[in-house]
Amino acid sequence: MSAPMTPVTTSARLGPASRWTAVLRAEVRRTLSVKLWWLLLVPVVLLAMAMSLFGGLLSLMVPAATDTSALLLLGGEASTMTATAIVAAAFGALLSAGEYRHRTITQSFLTGARHQVLGAKVAVAAVVGGLYGLVVAIVGPLVGGALFAGQQLPSTGALAGIGALGIVVCALWGVLGVVIGTLVPNQAGAVALTVGYLLIGENLLAAALRVGSSRGGDPSFLATLTPYLPGNAGDLALWQAPVDAAGEGADARSVLEFMVGVSAPPPGWVSMLVLVAWTVVGVAAAAYVGGRRDIT
Repeated sequence: MSAPMTPVTTSARLGPASRWTAVLRAEVRRTLSVKLWWLLLVPVVLLAMAMSLFGGLLSLMVPAATDTSALLLLGGEASTMTATAIVAAAFGALLSAGEYRHRTITQSFLTGARHQVLGAKVAVAAVVGGLYGLVVAIVGPLVGGALFAGQQLPSTGALAGIGALGIVVCALWGVLGVVIGTLVPNQAGAVALTVGYLLIGENLLAAALRVGSSRGGDPSFLATLTPYLPGNAGDLALWQAPVDAAGEGADARSVLEFMVGVSAPPPGWVSMLVLVAWTVVGVAAAAYVGGRRDIT
């Protein structure tokens, strides 16, 4: 008579906590041993210092957005955060796909299971991406806005709110970069796909979906899908605060549609949940594909 089978618990499938700690420690050491993370910090700082240049479009839609108003600073920070998210995504893609290029992924898998290595990369990319957002949240208003352009500082609550949103968006895009780097193990291809999609690809896709929608009328069904694309979702979450701060001098929906390039935008908190959902689905896909890839 065969012995009864012992059910496999979730903790057994995931592995002991000590192994997760060891894999994470190895990933942190690997990241800190190369210059990639802080080299990408350079364009982030430059973006933050030039933040005052990015709020000008808001003045086209909002009468209250004068040259020195605090509203422009909020718009500049939102726009700078969207650009910083691209840098965070590029870091995540390089972090993951770079291991396949340099043939170090095999050594990484020796430290732990594949899902543990992926989890460590996700954690590191999220922290570094969030760090980029934090730099913009601090340096941007104090240096890029107030000092260089003479713009008024918004309230502390407004700055903290959009800064916190930016940190989360950048962290999530760092994770999505890892996802793309896992699904596309070619380093150059992963980075080109990530940056190209966020800068050009999604804009073209959104424009194609909006074809046929009359201005001022009800958007088509395809046009209503544009706010739920991953890049647009993060942008909408960030732009909600500057638009809300504009008050009654602007039509919130029209401003958001103009600034982000979407139709029928949902509330900002819904957009953030959409980006979180994209991230969760992406990590699940990366775990599935990466767990079955032949690395020999």
